[in-house]
Amino acid sequence: MAAKKKTDFYHTRNKICPNKKQAAELLGVDETEIERMDKEGAPVMAERLLRFWDRTYIACPGWDGWLFSRGALIHKNKRWRPETLLQMRKDMEKVDQLETELKQLYSVSGLVRITKKLLSKKMHSIKKRL
Repeated sequence: MAAKKKTDFYHTRNKICPNKKQAAELLGVDETEIERMDKEGAPVMAERLLRFWDRTYIACPGWDGWLFSRGALIHKNKRWRPETLLQMRKDMEKVDQLETELKQLYSVSGLVRITKKLLSKKMHSIKKRL
């Protein structure tokens, strides 16, 4: 018994959006309807909508060449997922905080504070020896 040939919709959906639940949400149907479309085929608009969702170009000034595809922001073969962007933001905030601390340390008052701490440590170690 030969296996039934998969529909074009199935191959498109499986490549672009293998998660049936996500595909159902995108097309506004339930998962059983997605399974039916996989077996019997789907309206042309459903497949076009999946293809459109796969590569959505950003039509705003300054965003030339940027697009959304499969939940990621893409530019010149580089992909950024939401969690990556959020982590980058946290990292940038940490770098800003460290730079601010460095500026404070290298100011005159910061250098005086550091000198006082070093002198107090030195005095403490000298007192311990005596």
